[in-house]
Amino acid sequence: MTQHANSTVIVKVPVQPVRKVPHEADTLSFMHRKMPAGSGICYWNVESSGHFGKDCDKGHELAREYLDYIGRHPTNGATTLLGCIVNDMVRLRQEVRLPSRNHLTGVEIGFLGEVNRYAMATMVAVVKTKGNPEGGVA
Repeated sequence: MTQHANSTVIVKVPVQPVRKVPHEADTLSFMHRKMPAGSGICYWNVESSGHFGKDCDKGHELAREYLDYIGRHPTNGATTLLGCIVNDMVRLRQEVRLPSRNHLTGVEIGFLGEVNRYAMATMVAVVKTKGNPEGGVA
């Protein structure tokens, strides 16, 4: 077969079905939709047991649930999800009328620590692979 400079190759690419991403409030155990319907999302619906160690373990568990969700659904909406969760963590602490009101509990500390642990591991791999966090060779 002879090819000409102006020849065109037509490739048929099968259309990929659009996957519906489940809403985080319907998927993550620590979130829920506010009532009445359409009035927003509660991004952090977790109470402390008052036992720091147990609460940290619960926070680690919830963080892995969150990380699994964003790993399976890396959407634009997922990029802002952590900020919404942290905002509601602070809001909840301010609303609670307990001694823990002015600081995060073990649940929040555990959650954020676990997310940070995964972020550090990811960045270690990025730096080792690319040379620096922005990419390319240092």
